[in-house]
Amino acid sequence: MGRIASFFHKQQPVHVDEISDTAGVSAYVQASTITVDGGTKCVDGRYLPDQAEGMIARPGADGGYVMALEAVNRKKGLGLTPEQCFNAVFKAVKKLNGTFYLHTDHTVDPNAKTHNGPASTRSNRGELIGCGHLAKAARRGYSWEYDVRSQDVVDMVTYARSLSDIEAGVEMINLAGNHQERGVLLVHSDKYTVLSANPKLSQMYFIYDIDRDNIFMKKLVAEMNIPGVTLNDMYHEGALQLAATLQNLAIGLPIYDITFVGNQPQVVQKGIVKRETLLQRMHVPVHTPFALRKRFSHILPH
Repeated sequence: MGRIASFFHKQQPVHVDEISDTAGVSAYVQASTITVDGGTKCVDGRYLPDQAEGMIARPGADGGYVMALEAVNRKKGLGLTPEQCFNAVFKAVKKLNGTFYLHTDHTVDPNAKTHNGPASTRSNRGELIGCGHLAKAARRGYSWEYDVRSQDVVDMVTYARSLSDIEAGVEMINLAGNHQERGVLLVHSDKYTVLSANPKLSQMYFIYDIDRDNIFMKKLVAEMNIPGVTLNDMYHEGALQLAATLQNLAIGLPIYDITFVGNQPQVVQKGIVKRETLLQRMHVPVHTPFALRKRFSHILPH
């Protein structure tokens, strides 16, 4: 389960001059710890306490699983369309969790009750969706970082938007406000998680329920049962895509591990999200020769 965490933990050492407000983060976590619930939400810090409370926080919510599958499909030449990738994850998620979740925001979809209209009715920025994880991957200048074709992500999100209007099993949550995340919290627990935003404290954080995500991904891959798609494939692409989103949305933010002793949270800073060079952000194939894997070991999952 440390596969995804190690992707960025090992290259973000903590230096004395980079220690952040651990005491303040501890106070936030202490006041914002809740019990877990089913379903998924994104790592986005703008979820209010009554939005997707207790759900597995992971990049892109269930849409992130589809994007990881799209990357595996592209690399292995499985021949699946974006819609087929979506349907494979959707059917498995619906059986396991009941509902497939994504999110947008009020900037892209200003009407809180409208989330699937044509692009011309959305923001003048022309963004595809108010989820940074999916939106970045859908742009040509960024899609290579996510191991996907930008058009595949556009097609998948467009398909998901249309389904959310007619299929009760697809829910698109519309988030309000601007990004004001103070850090990245990696939550290690199957019983507790942390609120993304706590209005009483006027604070928000990127939240990643890393242990629960790993456990659910194992169930998801088994339920999908797609020939040629392994759990390691999905872990690998999920790690690459997570790292890309950290680079695109969280540069300079401190990273904290959140563990629990009983019901008491323990907070330890693991490092900060540092800007990587273009070479560091380039991807090396999973089955690359040993010499190249050793050269790029600092950016590959272990």
